Amino acid sequence: MLQIINVVPKEDYHLEVLLGNGSSIILNMEKRLGTVRFAMLADKEFFKQATTDGICIRWDNKIEIYINELFQLAQK
Repeated sequence: MLQIINVVPKEDYHLEVLLGNGSSIILNMEKRLGTVRFAMLADKEFFKQATTDGICIRWDNKIEIYINELFQLAQK
Protein backbone atom coordinates (compact mmCIF):
# COMPACT_ATOMS: atom_id res chain seq x y z
CA MET A 1 0.00 0.00 0.00
CA LEU A 2 1.21 3.50 -0.85
CA GLN A 3 2.26 5.59 2.15
CA ILE A 4 2.61 9.27 2.88
CA ILE A 5 6.27 9.82 3.80
CA ASN A 6 6.13 13.52 4.66
CA VAL A 7 3.85 16.53 4.46
CA VAL A 8 5.24 20.05 4.16
CA PRO A 9 2.92 23.06 4.61
CA LYS A 10 3.78 25.76 2.07
CA GLU A 11 2.71 29.35 1.51
CA ASP A 12 -0.82 30.17 0.36
CA TYR A 13 -2.33 27.07 1.97
CA HIS A 14 -0.57 24.53 -0.23
CA LEU A 15 0.66 21.17 1.03
CA GLU A 16 3.55 19.28 -0.51
CA VAL A 17 2.86 15.60 0.11
CA LEU A 18 5.75 13.19 -0.44
CA LEU A 19 4.74 9.61 -1.20
CA GLY A 20 6.51 6.32 -0.66
CA ASN A 21 6.89 5.70 -4.39
CA GLY A 22 9.07 8.83 -4.73
CA SER A 23 6.41 11.09 -6.23
CA SER A 24 4.88 14.15 -4.66
CA ILE A 25 1.56 15.98 -4.80
CA ILE A 26 0.99 19.69 -4.30
CA LEU A 27 -2.45 20.07 -2.76
CA ASN A 28 -4.09 23.51 -2.81
CA MET A 29 -6.26 23.81 0.30
CA GLU A 30 -7.00 27.53 -0.11
CA LYS A 31 -10.28 27.07 -1.99
CA ARG A 32 -11.49 24.62 0.66
CA LEU A 33 -11.08 26.97 3.64
CA GLY A 34 -14.69 28.14 3.27
CA THR A 35 -16.06 24.66 3.95
CA VAL A 36 -17.17 23.52 7.38
CA ARG A 37 -14.73 20.61 7.34
CA PHE A 38 -11.59 22.61 6.55
CA ALA A 39 -12.45 26.05 8.02
CA MET A 40 -10.03 25.59 10.95
CA LEU A 41 -7.14 25.51 8.48
CA ALA A 42 -7.66 29.22 7.76
CA ASP A 43 -5.58 29.82 10.90
CA LYS A 44 -2.11 29.83 9.34
CA GLU A 45 -0.40 28.62 12.50
CA PHE A 46 -2.80 25.67 12.74
CA PHE A 47 -2.33 24.91 9.03
CA LYS A 48 1.45 24.70 9.56
CA GLN A 49 0.94 21.92 12.14
CA ALA A 50 0.15 19.31 9.47
CA THR A 51 1.72 15.94 10.20
CA THR A 52 1.40 12.40 8.87
CA ASP A 53 1.40 8.91 10.29
CA GLY A 54 1.91 7.39 6.85
CA ILE A 55 -1.78 6.72 6.32
CA CYS A 56 -3.25 10.21 6.59
CA ILE A 57 -2.46 13.90 6.89
CA ARG A 58 -3.58 15.14 10.28
CA TRP A 59 -3.97 18.38 12.16
CA ASP A 60 -4.04 17.74 15.91
CA ASN A 61 -6.56 14.89 15.54
CA LYS A 62 -9.16 17.46 14.49
CA ILE A 63 -8.88 17.19 10.70
CA GLU A 64 -7.69 14.15 8.76
CA ILE A 65 -7.19 13.50 5.06
CA TYR A 66 -6.62 9.84 4.24
CA ILE A 67 -4.48 8.88 1.27
CA ASN A 68 -7.39 7.82 -0.95
CA GLU A 69 -9.10 11.17 -0.33
CA LEU A 70 -5.79 12.95 -1.01
CA PHE A 71 -5.91 11.77 -4.62
CA GLN A 72 -9.54 12.83 -4.97
CA LEU A 73 -8.83 16.31 -3.60
CA ALA A 74 -5.78 16.70 -5.85
CA GLN A 75 -7.91 16.06 -8.94
CA LYS A 76 -10.47 18.76 -8.11
